[in-house]
Amino acid sequence: MQHEKAQKFFEDYIGRPSTSFISLAPSGSARQNFIGEDGVRRFIVTYNDNLRENEAFFYFSEVFSELKLNTPKILNISEDRDLYIQEYLGTHTLSEIIGQEQGEARIKELVKKSLLHLFTLQNKAKNKVDFSKTYEYEAYDALPIMHDLYYFKNFMADVLELPYHKSTLLKEFKQLTDQVTTLHPKGIMLRDFQSRNIMVDAQDDVYFIDYQGAMEGPLMYDVVSFLFQAKANFTPSFRADMLKYYYGLYQDQKTVDALRYSLKPIMLMRFLQVLGAYGFRGLVQHKEHFIKSIPQGIKNVSELSQTWPDMAQFPELTNLIECLTSAEASHKIDQLTS
Repeated sequence: MQHEKAQKFFEDYIGRPSTSFISLAPSGSARQNFIGEDGVRRFIVTYNDNLRENEAFFYFSEVFSELKLNTPKILNISEDRDLYIQEYLGTHTLSEIIGQEQGEARIKELVKKSLLHLFTLQNKAKNKVDFSKTYEYEAYDALPIMHDLYYFKNFMADVLELPYHKSTLLKEFKQLTDQVTTLHPKGIMLRDFQSRNIMVDAQDDVYFIDYQGAMEGPLMYDVVSFLFQAKANFTPSFRADMLKYYYGLYQDQKTVDALRYSLKPIMLMRFLQVLGAYGFRGLVQHKEHFIKSIPQGIKNVSELSQTWPDMAQFPELTNLIECLTSAEASHKIDQLTS
């Protein structure tokens, strides 16, 4: 049904029948994406009945286009705001290239380009965004932080029936929330900045997509989301090199020091949030992409828990993370996903 509606909308836009109009495989969201062709060019056509999400995407796309950033231009929007056409930015995501590429040199250049464009976006968008137009949250403050922590608790820890002392864990969540809300520098935070949301064109330039969840937040959040994503599985030395590259884009040492200080708390937050998503999308909804990412997600948070001295502030959370690595947890995951 939506395929026909989207195709008609596209053909009305180009003024003639399309030479091709195909559905793209669904991802984590409820949006339906299509590739339409007019015989010369390709376009991305999206259907989404979540109008509030659409309006946030339209707003950010307009701001980013005015700032000449590497993001898609919105070419047409339907009257009822549930369909829109974007420019086509490439056939492959950076995630696909990482999975296929044999040599590290190209990956390194693409990752550096992505970090450079992220840095450019963060700085160009400074004081240019009206955060009252965001989709879910205006800022990464206590509400979304606590939501992320409960996301992990509800859809990973509780689904796996891991043992923990509830009031102690929730007090530690409050303590971690208070810490994260004070982190600086702040600016626009794309929220889901990872390689599957980065398109690579024929000239190996990179473009960012799926930023409708953007809000104000700590700048390191997107860097952590990108470099520590489970599926990419970058080596520690590669991550260290890329962090050094990103820090080197800043001229002010105080800013660099603040970025470094915020790294580990944001890693913990992102790892827990991602595990919550893997639990919901994988253990509950049984989506293959998320199921496959669970072991690396657990490995990431376990390694951080074992090596970051400040985890001593969160003993109940530390114990819960240790339970994730147990044979019992692994067996439960197998049961839920088989």
